[in-house]
Amino acid sequence: MSTAPDHKATFLKINIRNEFNRGPRTWKFNNSLLEDDDFKERIVFFYHQIHKKYVFVKDKQLSWELIKMELRMKTLNILKKKD
Repeated sequence: MSTAPDHKATFLKINIRNEFNRGPRTWKFNNSLLEDDDFKERIVFFYHQIHKKYVFVKDKQLSWELIKMELRMKTLNILKKKD
C-alpha cells in the first residue's frame, strides 16, 4: 500500500476586479400615477388578464408575487412609452 496520493493537486487562480457593474436598483412606484386615469384603466385591464393567467397557482403568496411582478413590468412599459 502506497502513502502517495493517486491524483494531482489542482490550483485555481481568480482575478476579481475592484469595480463591479451593479444591476438595477430597487424599483419604487411613483404614486402620482394613481392620479392618471389612463394609467389606472390600463392597470385594471392588465390585472384581470394577469390574474386569469395565474389562476392555476394554488399558493396565494406565490400568485400575488407573480401578479405584482407582471404589473411592475407593465407599469415600466407604460412609463417608457410616455417618455
